[in-house]
Amino acid sequence: MTDKEATVFILDLGSSMAQSHCGREQSDLDWSMQYIWDKITDIVAANRKTLCVGVVGLRTDETSNRLQDDDGYENISVLQELGPMTMSSLRSLQQVIAPSSTISGDAISAIVVAVDMIDTFTKKLKWIRKVVMVTDGQGAIDADDIEDIAKKMNDSKIQLTVLGVDFDNLEYGFKEENKSSIKASCFPGFLMAVFNRHA
Repeated sequence: MTDKEATVFILDLGSSMAQSHCGREQSDLDWSMQYIWDKITDIVAANRKTLCVGVVGLRTDETSNRLQDDDGYENISVLQELGPMTMSSLRSLQQVIAPSSTISGDAISAIVVAVDMIDTFTKKLKWIRKVVMVTDGQGAIDADDIEDIAKKMNDSKIQLTVLGVDFDNLEYGFKEENKSSIKASCFPGFLMAVFNRHA
């Protein structure tokens, strides 16, 4: 029997993602989405109802999530509820992936929304649970409850992967010069260090 997998992709759609860097002609969003589209297309091609996908937009113009009545969950939108992905839903998703006009929206809160989606969908059943965030690291993060969130993810066996647009990577010899102070201090080192501490 094949493993059941629930993956929520958090896509940073902030206005800064419309910019292009490192000599690329593509926007940072279009460049980073190549990886995500490949992953989602592979899931659709597998045609397995046990491979489920959800998509959360971070730094969106609108707010649409189950936690939106609480403070701190503004500018986060569920673009696709967690469930089997079809070619039709893939096409619908492609129509809404575009940079917003805002820089507001908290990455940690987006992770909480994703965790809530996974917990609600998978309940206590046996699933492989993943959250994959794509961001340029230009948004501020509210780290007040990050330790508790990291512990909750570990208890729920949810893997977190942060894919950054032009993040420094010593393994590949890449270092972005003149990055903003937000990006330098918050992503990915700080975020991953806290979550890995609870893994």
